[in-house]
Amino acid sequence: MLLQLSIKNLALIDAITIDFAPGMNVMTGETGAGKSIVVDAVNLVLGERADRDLIADGQSKARVEAVFDITDNEKVKAILAQMEIDGDEDTTSISRELTSAGKNICRINGTVVPLQTLRQISSQLLDIHGQHEHQLLLDSKNHIAYLDEFAGDEIKPLLEKTEQIYSLWRASAVKLTKLRKSVSEREQRIDMLRFQLEELKNARLVEDEEEELERQKVFYRNAGKIMAAFDEACGLLDSGSAQGGSSAVELLREGVRALTPVAVLDSRYEAVHARLDGLCYEVEDAVAELTDLRDDMDYDEQEAELVESRLDLLHRLNRKYGATTRDMIRYRDRIAAELGELEDSDEAMERFEKEFRQNAKALKEISAELTRARESAARRFEKSIEAQLHDLGMKNARLSMNFTPLGPAEKISDRFSAQGVDRVEMMFCANLGQTMKPLARVASGGELSRIMLALKNLSAQKPGIPRSMVFDEIDTGISGRMAQVVSEKMSQIGDHHQVICVTHLPQIAAMADEQFLVRKGDEGGVTRTEVVCLNRQQRAQEIARMVGGAACESESSIRHAMTMLDEAEERKRVLREAYRVS
Repeated sequence: MLLQLSIKNLALIDAITIDFAPGMNVMTGETGAGKSIVVDAVNLVLGERADRDLIADGQSKARVEAVFDITDNEKVKAILAQMEIDGDEDTTSISRELTSAGKNICRINGTVVPLQTLRQISSQLLDIHGQHEHQLLLDSKNHIAYLDEFAGDEIKPLLEKTEQIYSLWRASAVKLTKLRKSVSEREQRIDMLRFQLEELKNARLVEDEEEELERQKVFYRNAGKIMAAFDEACGLLDSGSAQGGSSAVELLREGVRALTPVAVLDSRYEAVHARLDGLCYEVEDAVAELTDLRDDMDYDEQEAELVESRLDLLHRLNRKYGATTRDMIRYRDRIAAELGELEDSDEAMERFEKEFRQNAKALKEISAELTRARESAARRFEKSIEAQLHDLGMKNARLSMNFTPLGPAEKISDRFSAQGVDRVEMMFCANLGQTMKPLARVASGGELSRIMLALKNLSAQKPGIPRSMVFDEIDTGISGRMAQVVSEKMSQIGDHHQVICVTHLPQIAAMADEQFLVRKGDEGGVTRTEVVCLNRQQRAQEIARMVGGAACESESSIRHAMTMLDEAEERKRVLREAYRVS
């Protein structure tokens, strides 16, 4: 049950908090007063699309928070426990914050959660019926969903099993279709794969070998330059210049001998002497290493050509099969597996055809079982809806569910679906002596509203339905005596579920257990919307306005409104007594 709804900086609302009561809560007010803003706030809690234009002018963010009583809602408690979201044992809060920068922050009990999590929780707490939702009845594709919802646990396991088998059937159909390609196309593919595989196998690819080949290529292309540099360096360091000059090692040794007599005279001289002596050994070591590198150089012109040739081959294969040897090896393995499947296609064809036939048989059987269950549920559904419509003043209304198969169709894939093989359409007749026709063709706006209310009432009677039901102007197309009938039906729903209803009809407002007035006011040159919980006298004044217009404040109008409230209280008492007896 929705205990409290707080709204801040949303459209014309500055900051309001609405405390809802059990039973039937009604929101009234003149057209344009802002009732739709309250519904928008509820939709935000439900996780509907958030529009930044909803943020009040001059504000950087808007916030909506709803507090629910979950004392008896074990499903919500289990979800919160699974998600490790802490909070009070008997209440939970859901909030959503919109910012002008486009951020959308959702919280459950103060914990930031993804929008999908908010939707998962709020869908177990609220059910909203908008003023245009009855238009869904005009599309026959939606009718089967109403029947499946009514059947509930009877249909759900069959639907789940049908979806599983359908998935298997589709997978086997895709495999089979792939294998049933023309023989010539398959042979062409086999020839191409064989050529590619042979080319890649003959290349004897080694993972990442191009790195070593590139290093060798650099060496062979610069071998002469490298040897010349080594020879010159060794000569200068160890043998002296070509003109007979002293080598670097000899000159260093001469420098060390020159400093030796004076090194002991000062620690600074001794340090320089030691450094020069160390340099002699380091240069001699470097010369030895250069000599070894020079001696180890083995320039092989034939090997150099092989390196260049191998790199050319890899570059050519790179352009065809992958940027690196690693990519080409993966491609080689993949086409080898595909080639094996194609070459073994006859055996695979037989195997997949058998699998397809088995899945098709299983899908046909479960679909037939699902159809039988739906047809059985449809008879009960029709009787239940007709009983509801009779209560709503449509004494001669008849409704039936018309079943037609999806097939026959040119494509076998069009004969089945994950929801079975049924196409279901509501057929309707409101008056005696008329034939049943498709609902979308014969039902008026008022009739559609009452049919939708009947559907909602059936939903409210089923376990597991959210405790709070929001109706946004469900009275569309209804007036007079029918308005009274609808108000009584909504009051009955309110005896078992919390109802929050936005209405323009005084008959519905009079049946409320709690009434709220949504109105506009000007403060400081700015128009703001406020929501006020009305006492009995204020309710009478508001109902009088609803009956006679904004200027109708006469004593007789107020007395008439008071009489409506008294009669509504008596009618609720009689209805509740009748329910207890039944």
